[in-house]
Amino acid sequence: MKKLLAAAVAAVCVTAGTLCGCVTISGVDGFDGKDGEDVSIHAIFEATNEARRAEGLEELTFLEFVSEYLSYSGEDVKNANSLQSSINRSLRSGVSIAAGFTERVISNGWWTTDTNWYFGSGAIVDIDKENGDAYVVTNCHVVYNEDALGSVISKKVYLFLYGQDYKYDVENCAIGATVVGASRSYDIALLKVEGSEILKNSAASAAEFVTSDDVTVGEAVYAIGNPEGYGLSATQGIVSKDSEYIEVNLSEENDPEPTVKTFRVLRTDAAINGGNSGGGLFNTQGKLVGIVNAKASDTDIDNMGYALPASNVRRLVSLMREQENSFGGSGGLNLPVLKAEYNYRECISKYHDDENAFEIVENVFIKEGGDGLEFNDSIRRIKITDASGNAVEDREVTRVYHFTDALLSMRSGYTLTLTVSRAGETVEVNVPVTYKYSD
Repeated sequence: MKKLLAAAVAAVCVTAGTLCGCVTISGVDGFDGKDGEDVSIHAIFEATNEARRAEGLEELTFLEFVSEYLSYSGEDVKNANSLQSSINRSLRSGVSIAAGFTERVISNGWWTTDTNWYFGSGAIVDIDKENGDAYVVTNCHVVYNEDALGSVISKKVYLFLYGQDYKYDVENCAIGATVVGASRSYDIALLKVEGSEILKNSAASAAEFVTSDDVTVGEAVYAIGNPEGYGLSATQGIVSKDSEYIEVNLSEENDPEPTVKTFRVLRTDAAINGGNSGGGLFNTQGKLVGIVNAKASDTDIDNMGYALPASNVRRLVSLMREQENSFGGSGGLNLPVLKAEYNYRECISKYHDDENAFEIVENVFIKEGGDGLEFNDSIRRIKITDASGNAVEDREVTRVYHFTDALLSMRSGYTLTLTVSRAGETVEVNVPVTYKYSD
């Protein structure tokens, strides 16, 4: 039986006031001894050459040492250095998030209200260092709490940059943020920072989204997040599956009426823990391929984490910026939809020898026609042009998400043109789009 997945956000503190002291980390003493001391690879390298000199042998270069003694080639070292650089650049765009909600709590045997704090992660996607402004993307469930009193969208959101999130010092390190966009249907929220002196004087930078709508199974990735509220860190893995659909329970454990949502995600074996929600999943070039939102948490399951694909997140971010502050107090977006209903059939998988990669091809078809589309039309291409005739989207449709993600770029006044296969012929149809409010 398929079990519900757990959202990867951690609730870690139930007191009001400052966030300092809400998370503590135990010491690292050994069971019966003192803490160990780090030994650098360069110290081992120097000791190796000292031993070789004593034996009358020629000294090794560092690359020769690594290759001979650690079984790594010079190319391996270059790649490792490149990955290290990418991770450290990505840390500049990562933030730890603390979101406060007013909730009912028991204090001294009496019910009262207090501010509970929940930790998550986020990624800076736009920044103006001169003015201290930024936009940060995270998961909706990091800043949304259906059990909160008053506003279900947090009005107390603090961001902490890498290295400033150890003790969550609100007075000296916190960057205040406002939720300006939220979608429970996509589990994405957009935060806005204005006039932050901390940002002005920081090393923070914005992450870039990948522009391709596709990722490849086996592609190396790493996650930047705030596991268990212990501060930003990195974990490495690969893309285990390029696209799938999962059901996620966004409610508290044992909630009698849980809120369950279905999301399209990519799967990774990079370690994902509570508090990683909303953090970036990056490729080795340091580009965002997804936003982490869930993990499989059963005791008999290892290394199954999930991220919302960049192909829809980057389009949602643009939509949220255009509809900024228009969602009201409970989240939501005005999304483009078709009157005609569509579905897909998994068709075939192709192996490309030149790329050493599989491609899954899905037949996206109309199951109930309307507005120029007919039953069983097969969608082959989607093109969206703006009011000036410029192409906003123009791509072949071989997966259903190619169509659904591109549709998020549709705006009032744009033209949607679908190329369909109909009874053996290729037909172009200009399709009207309506808009529907969605949470």
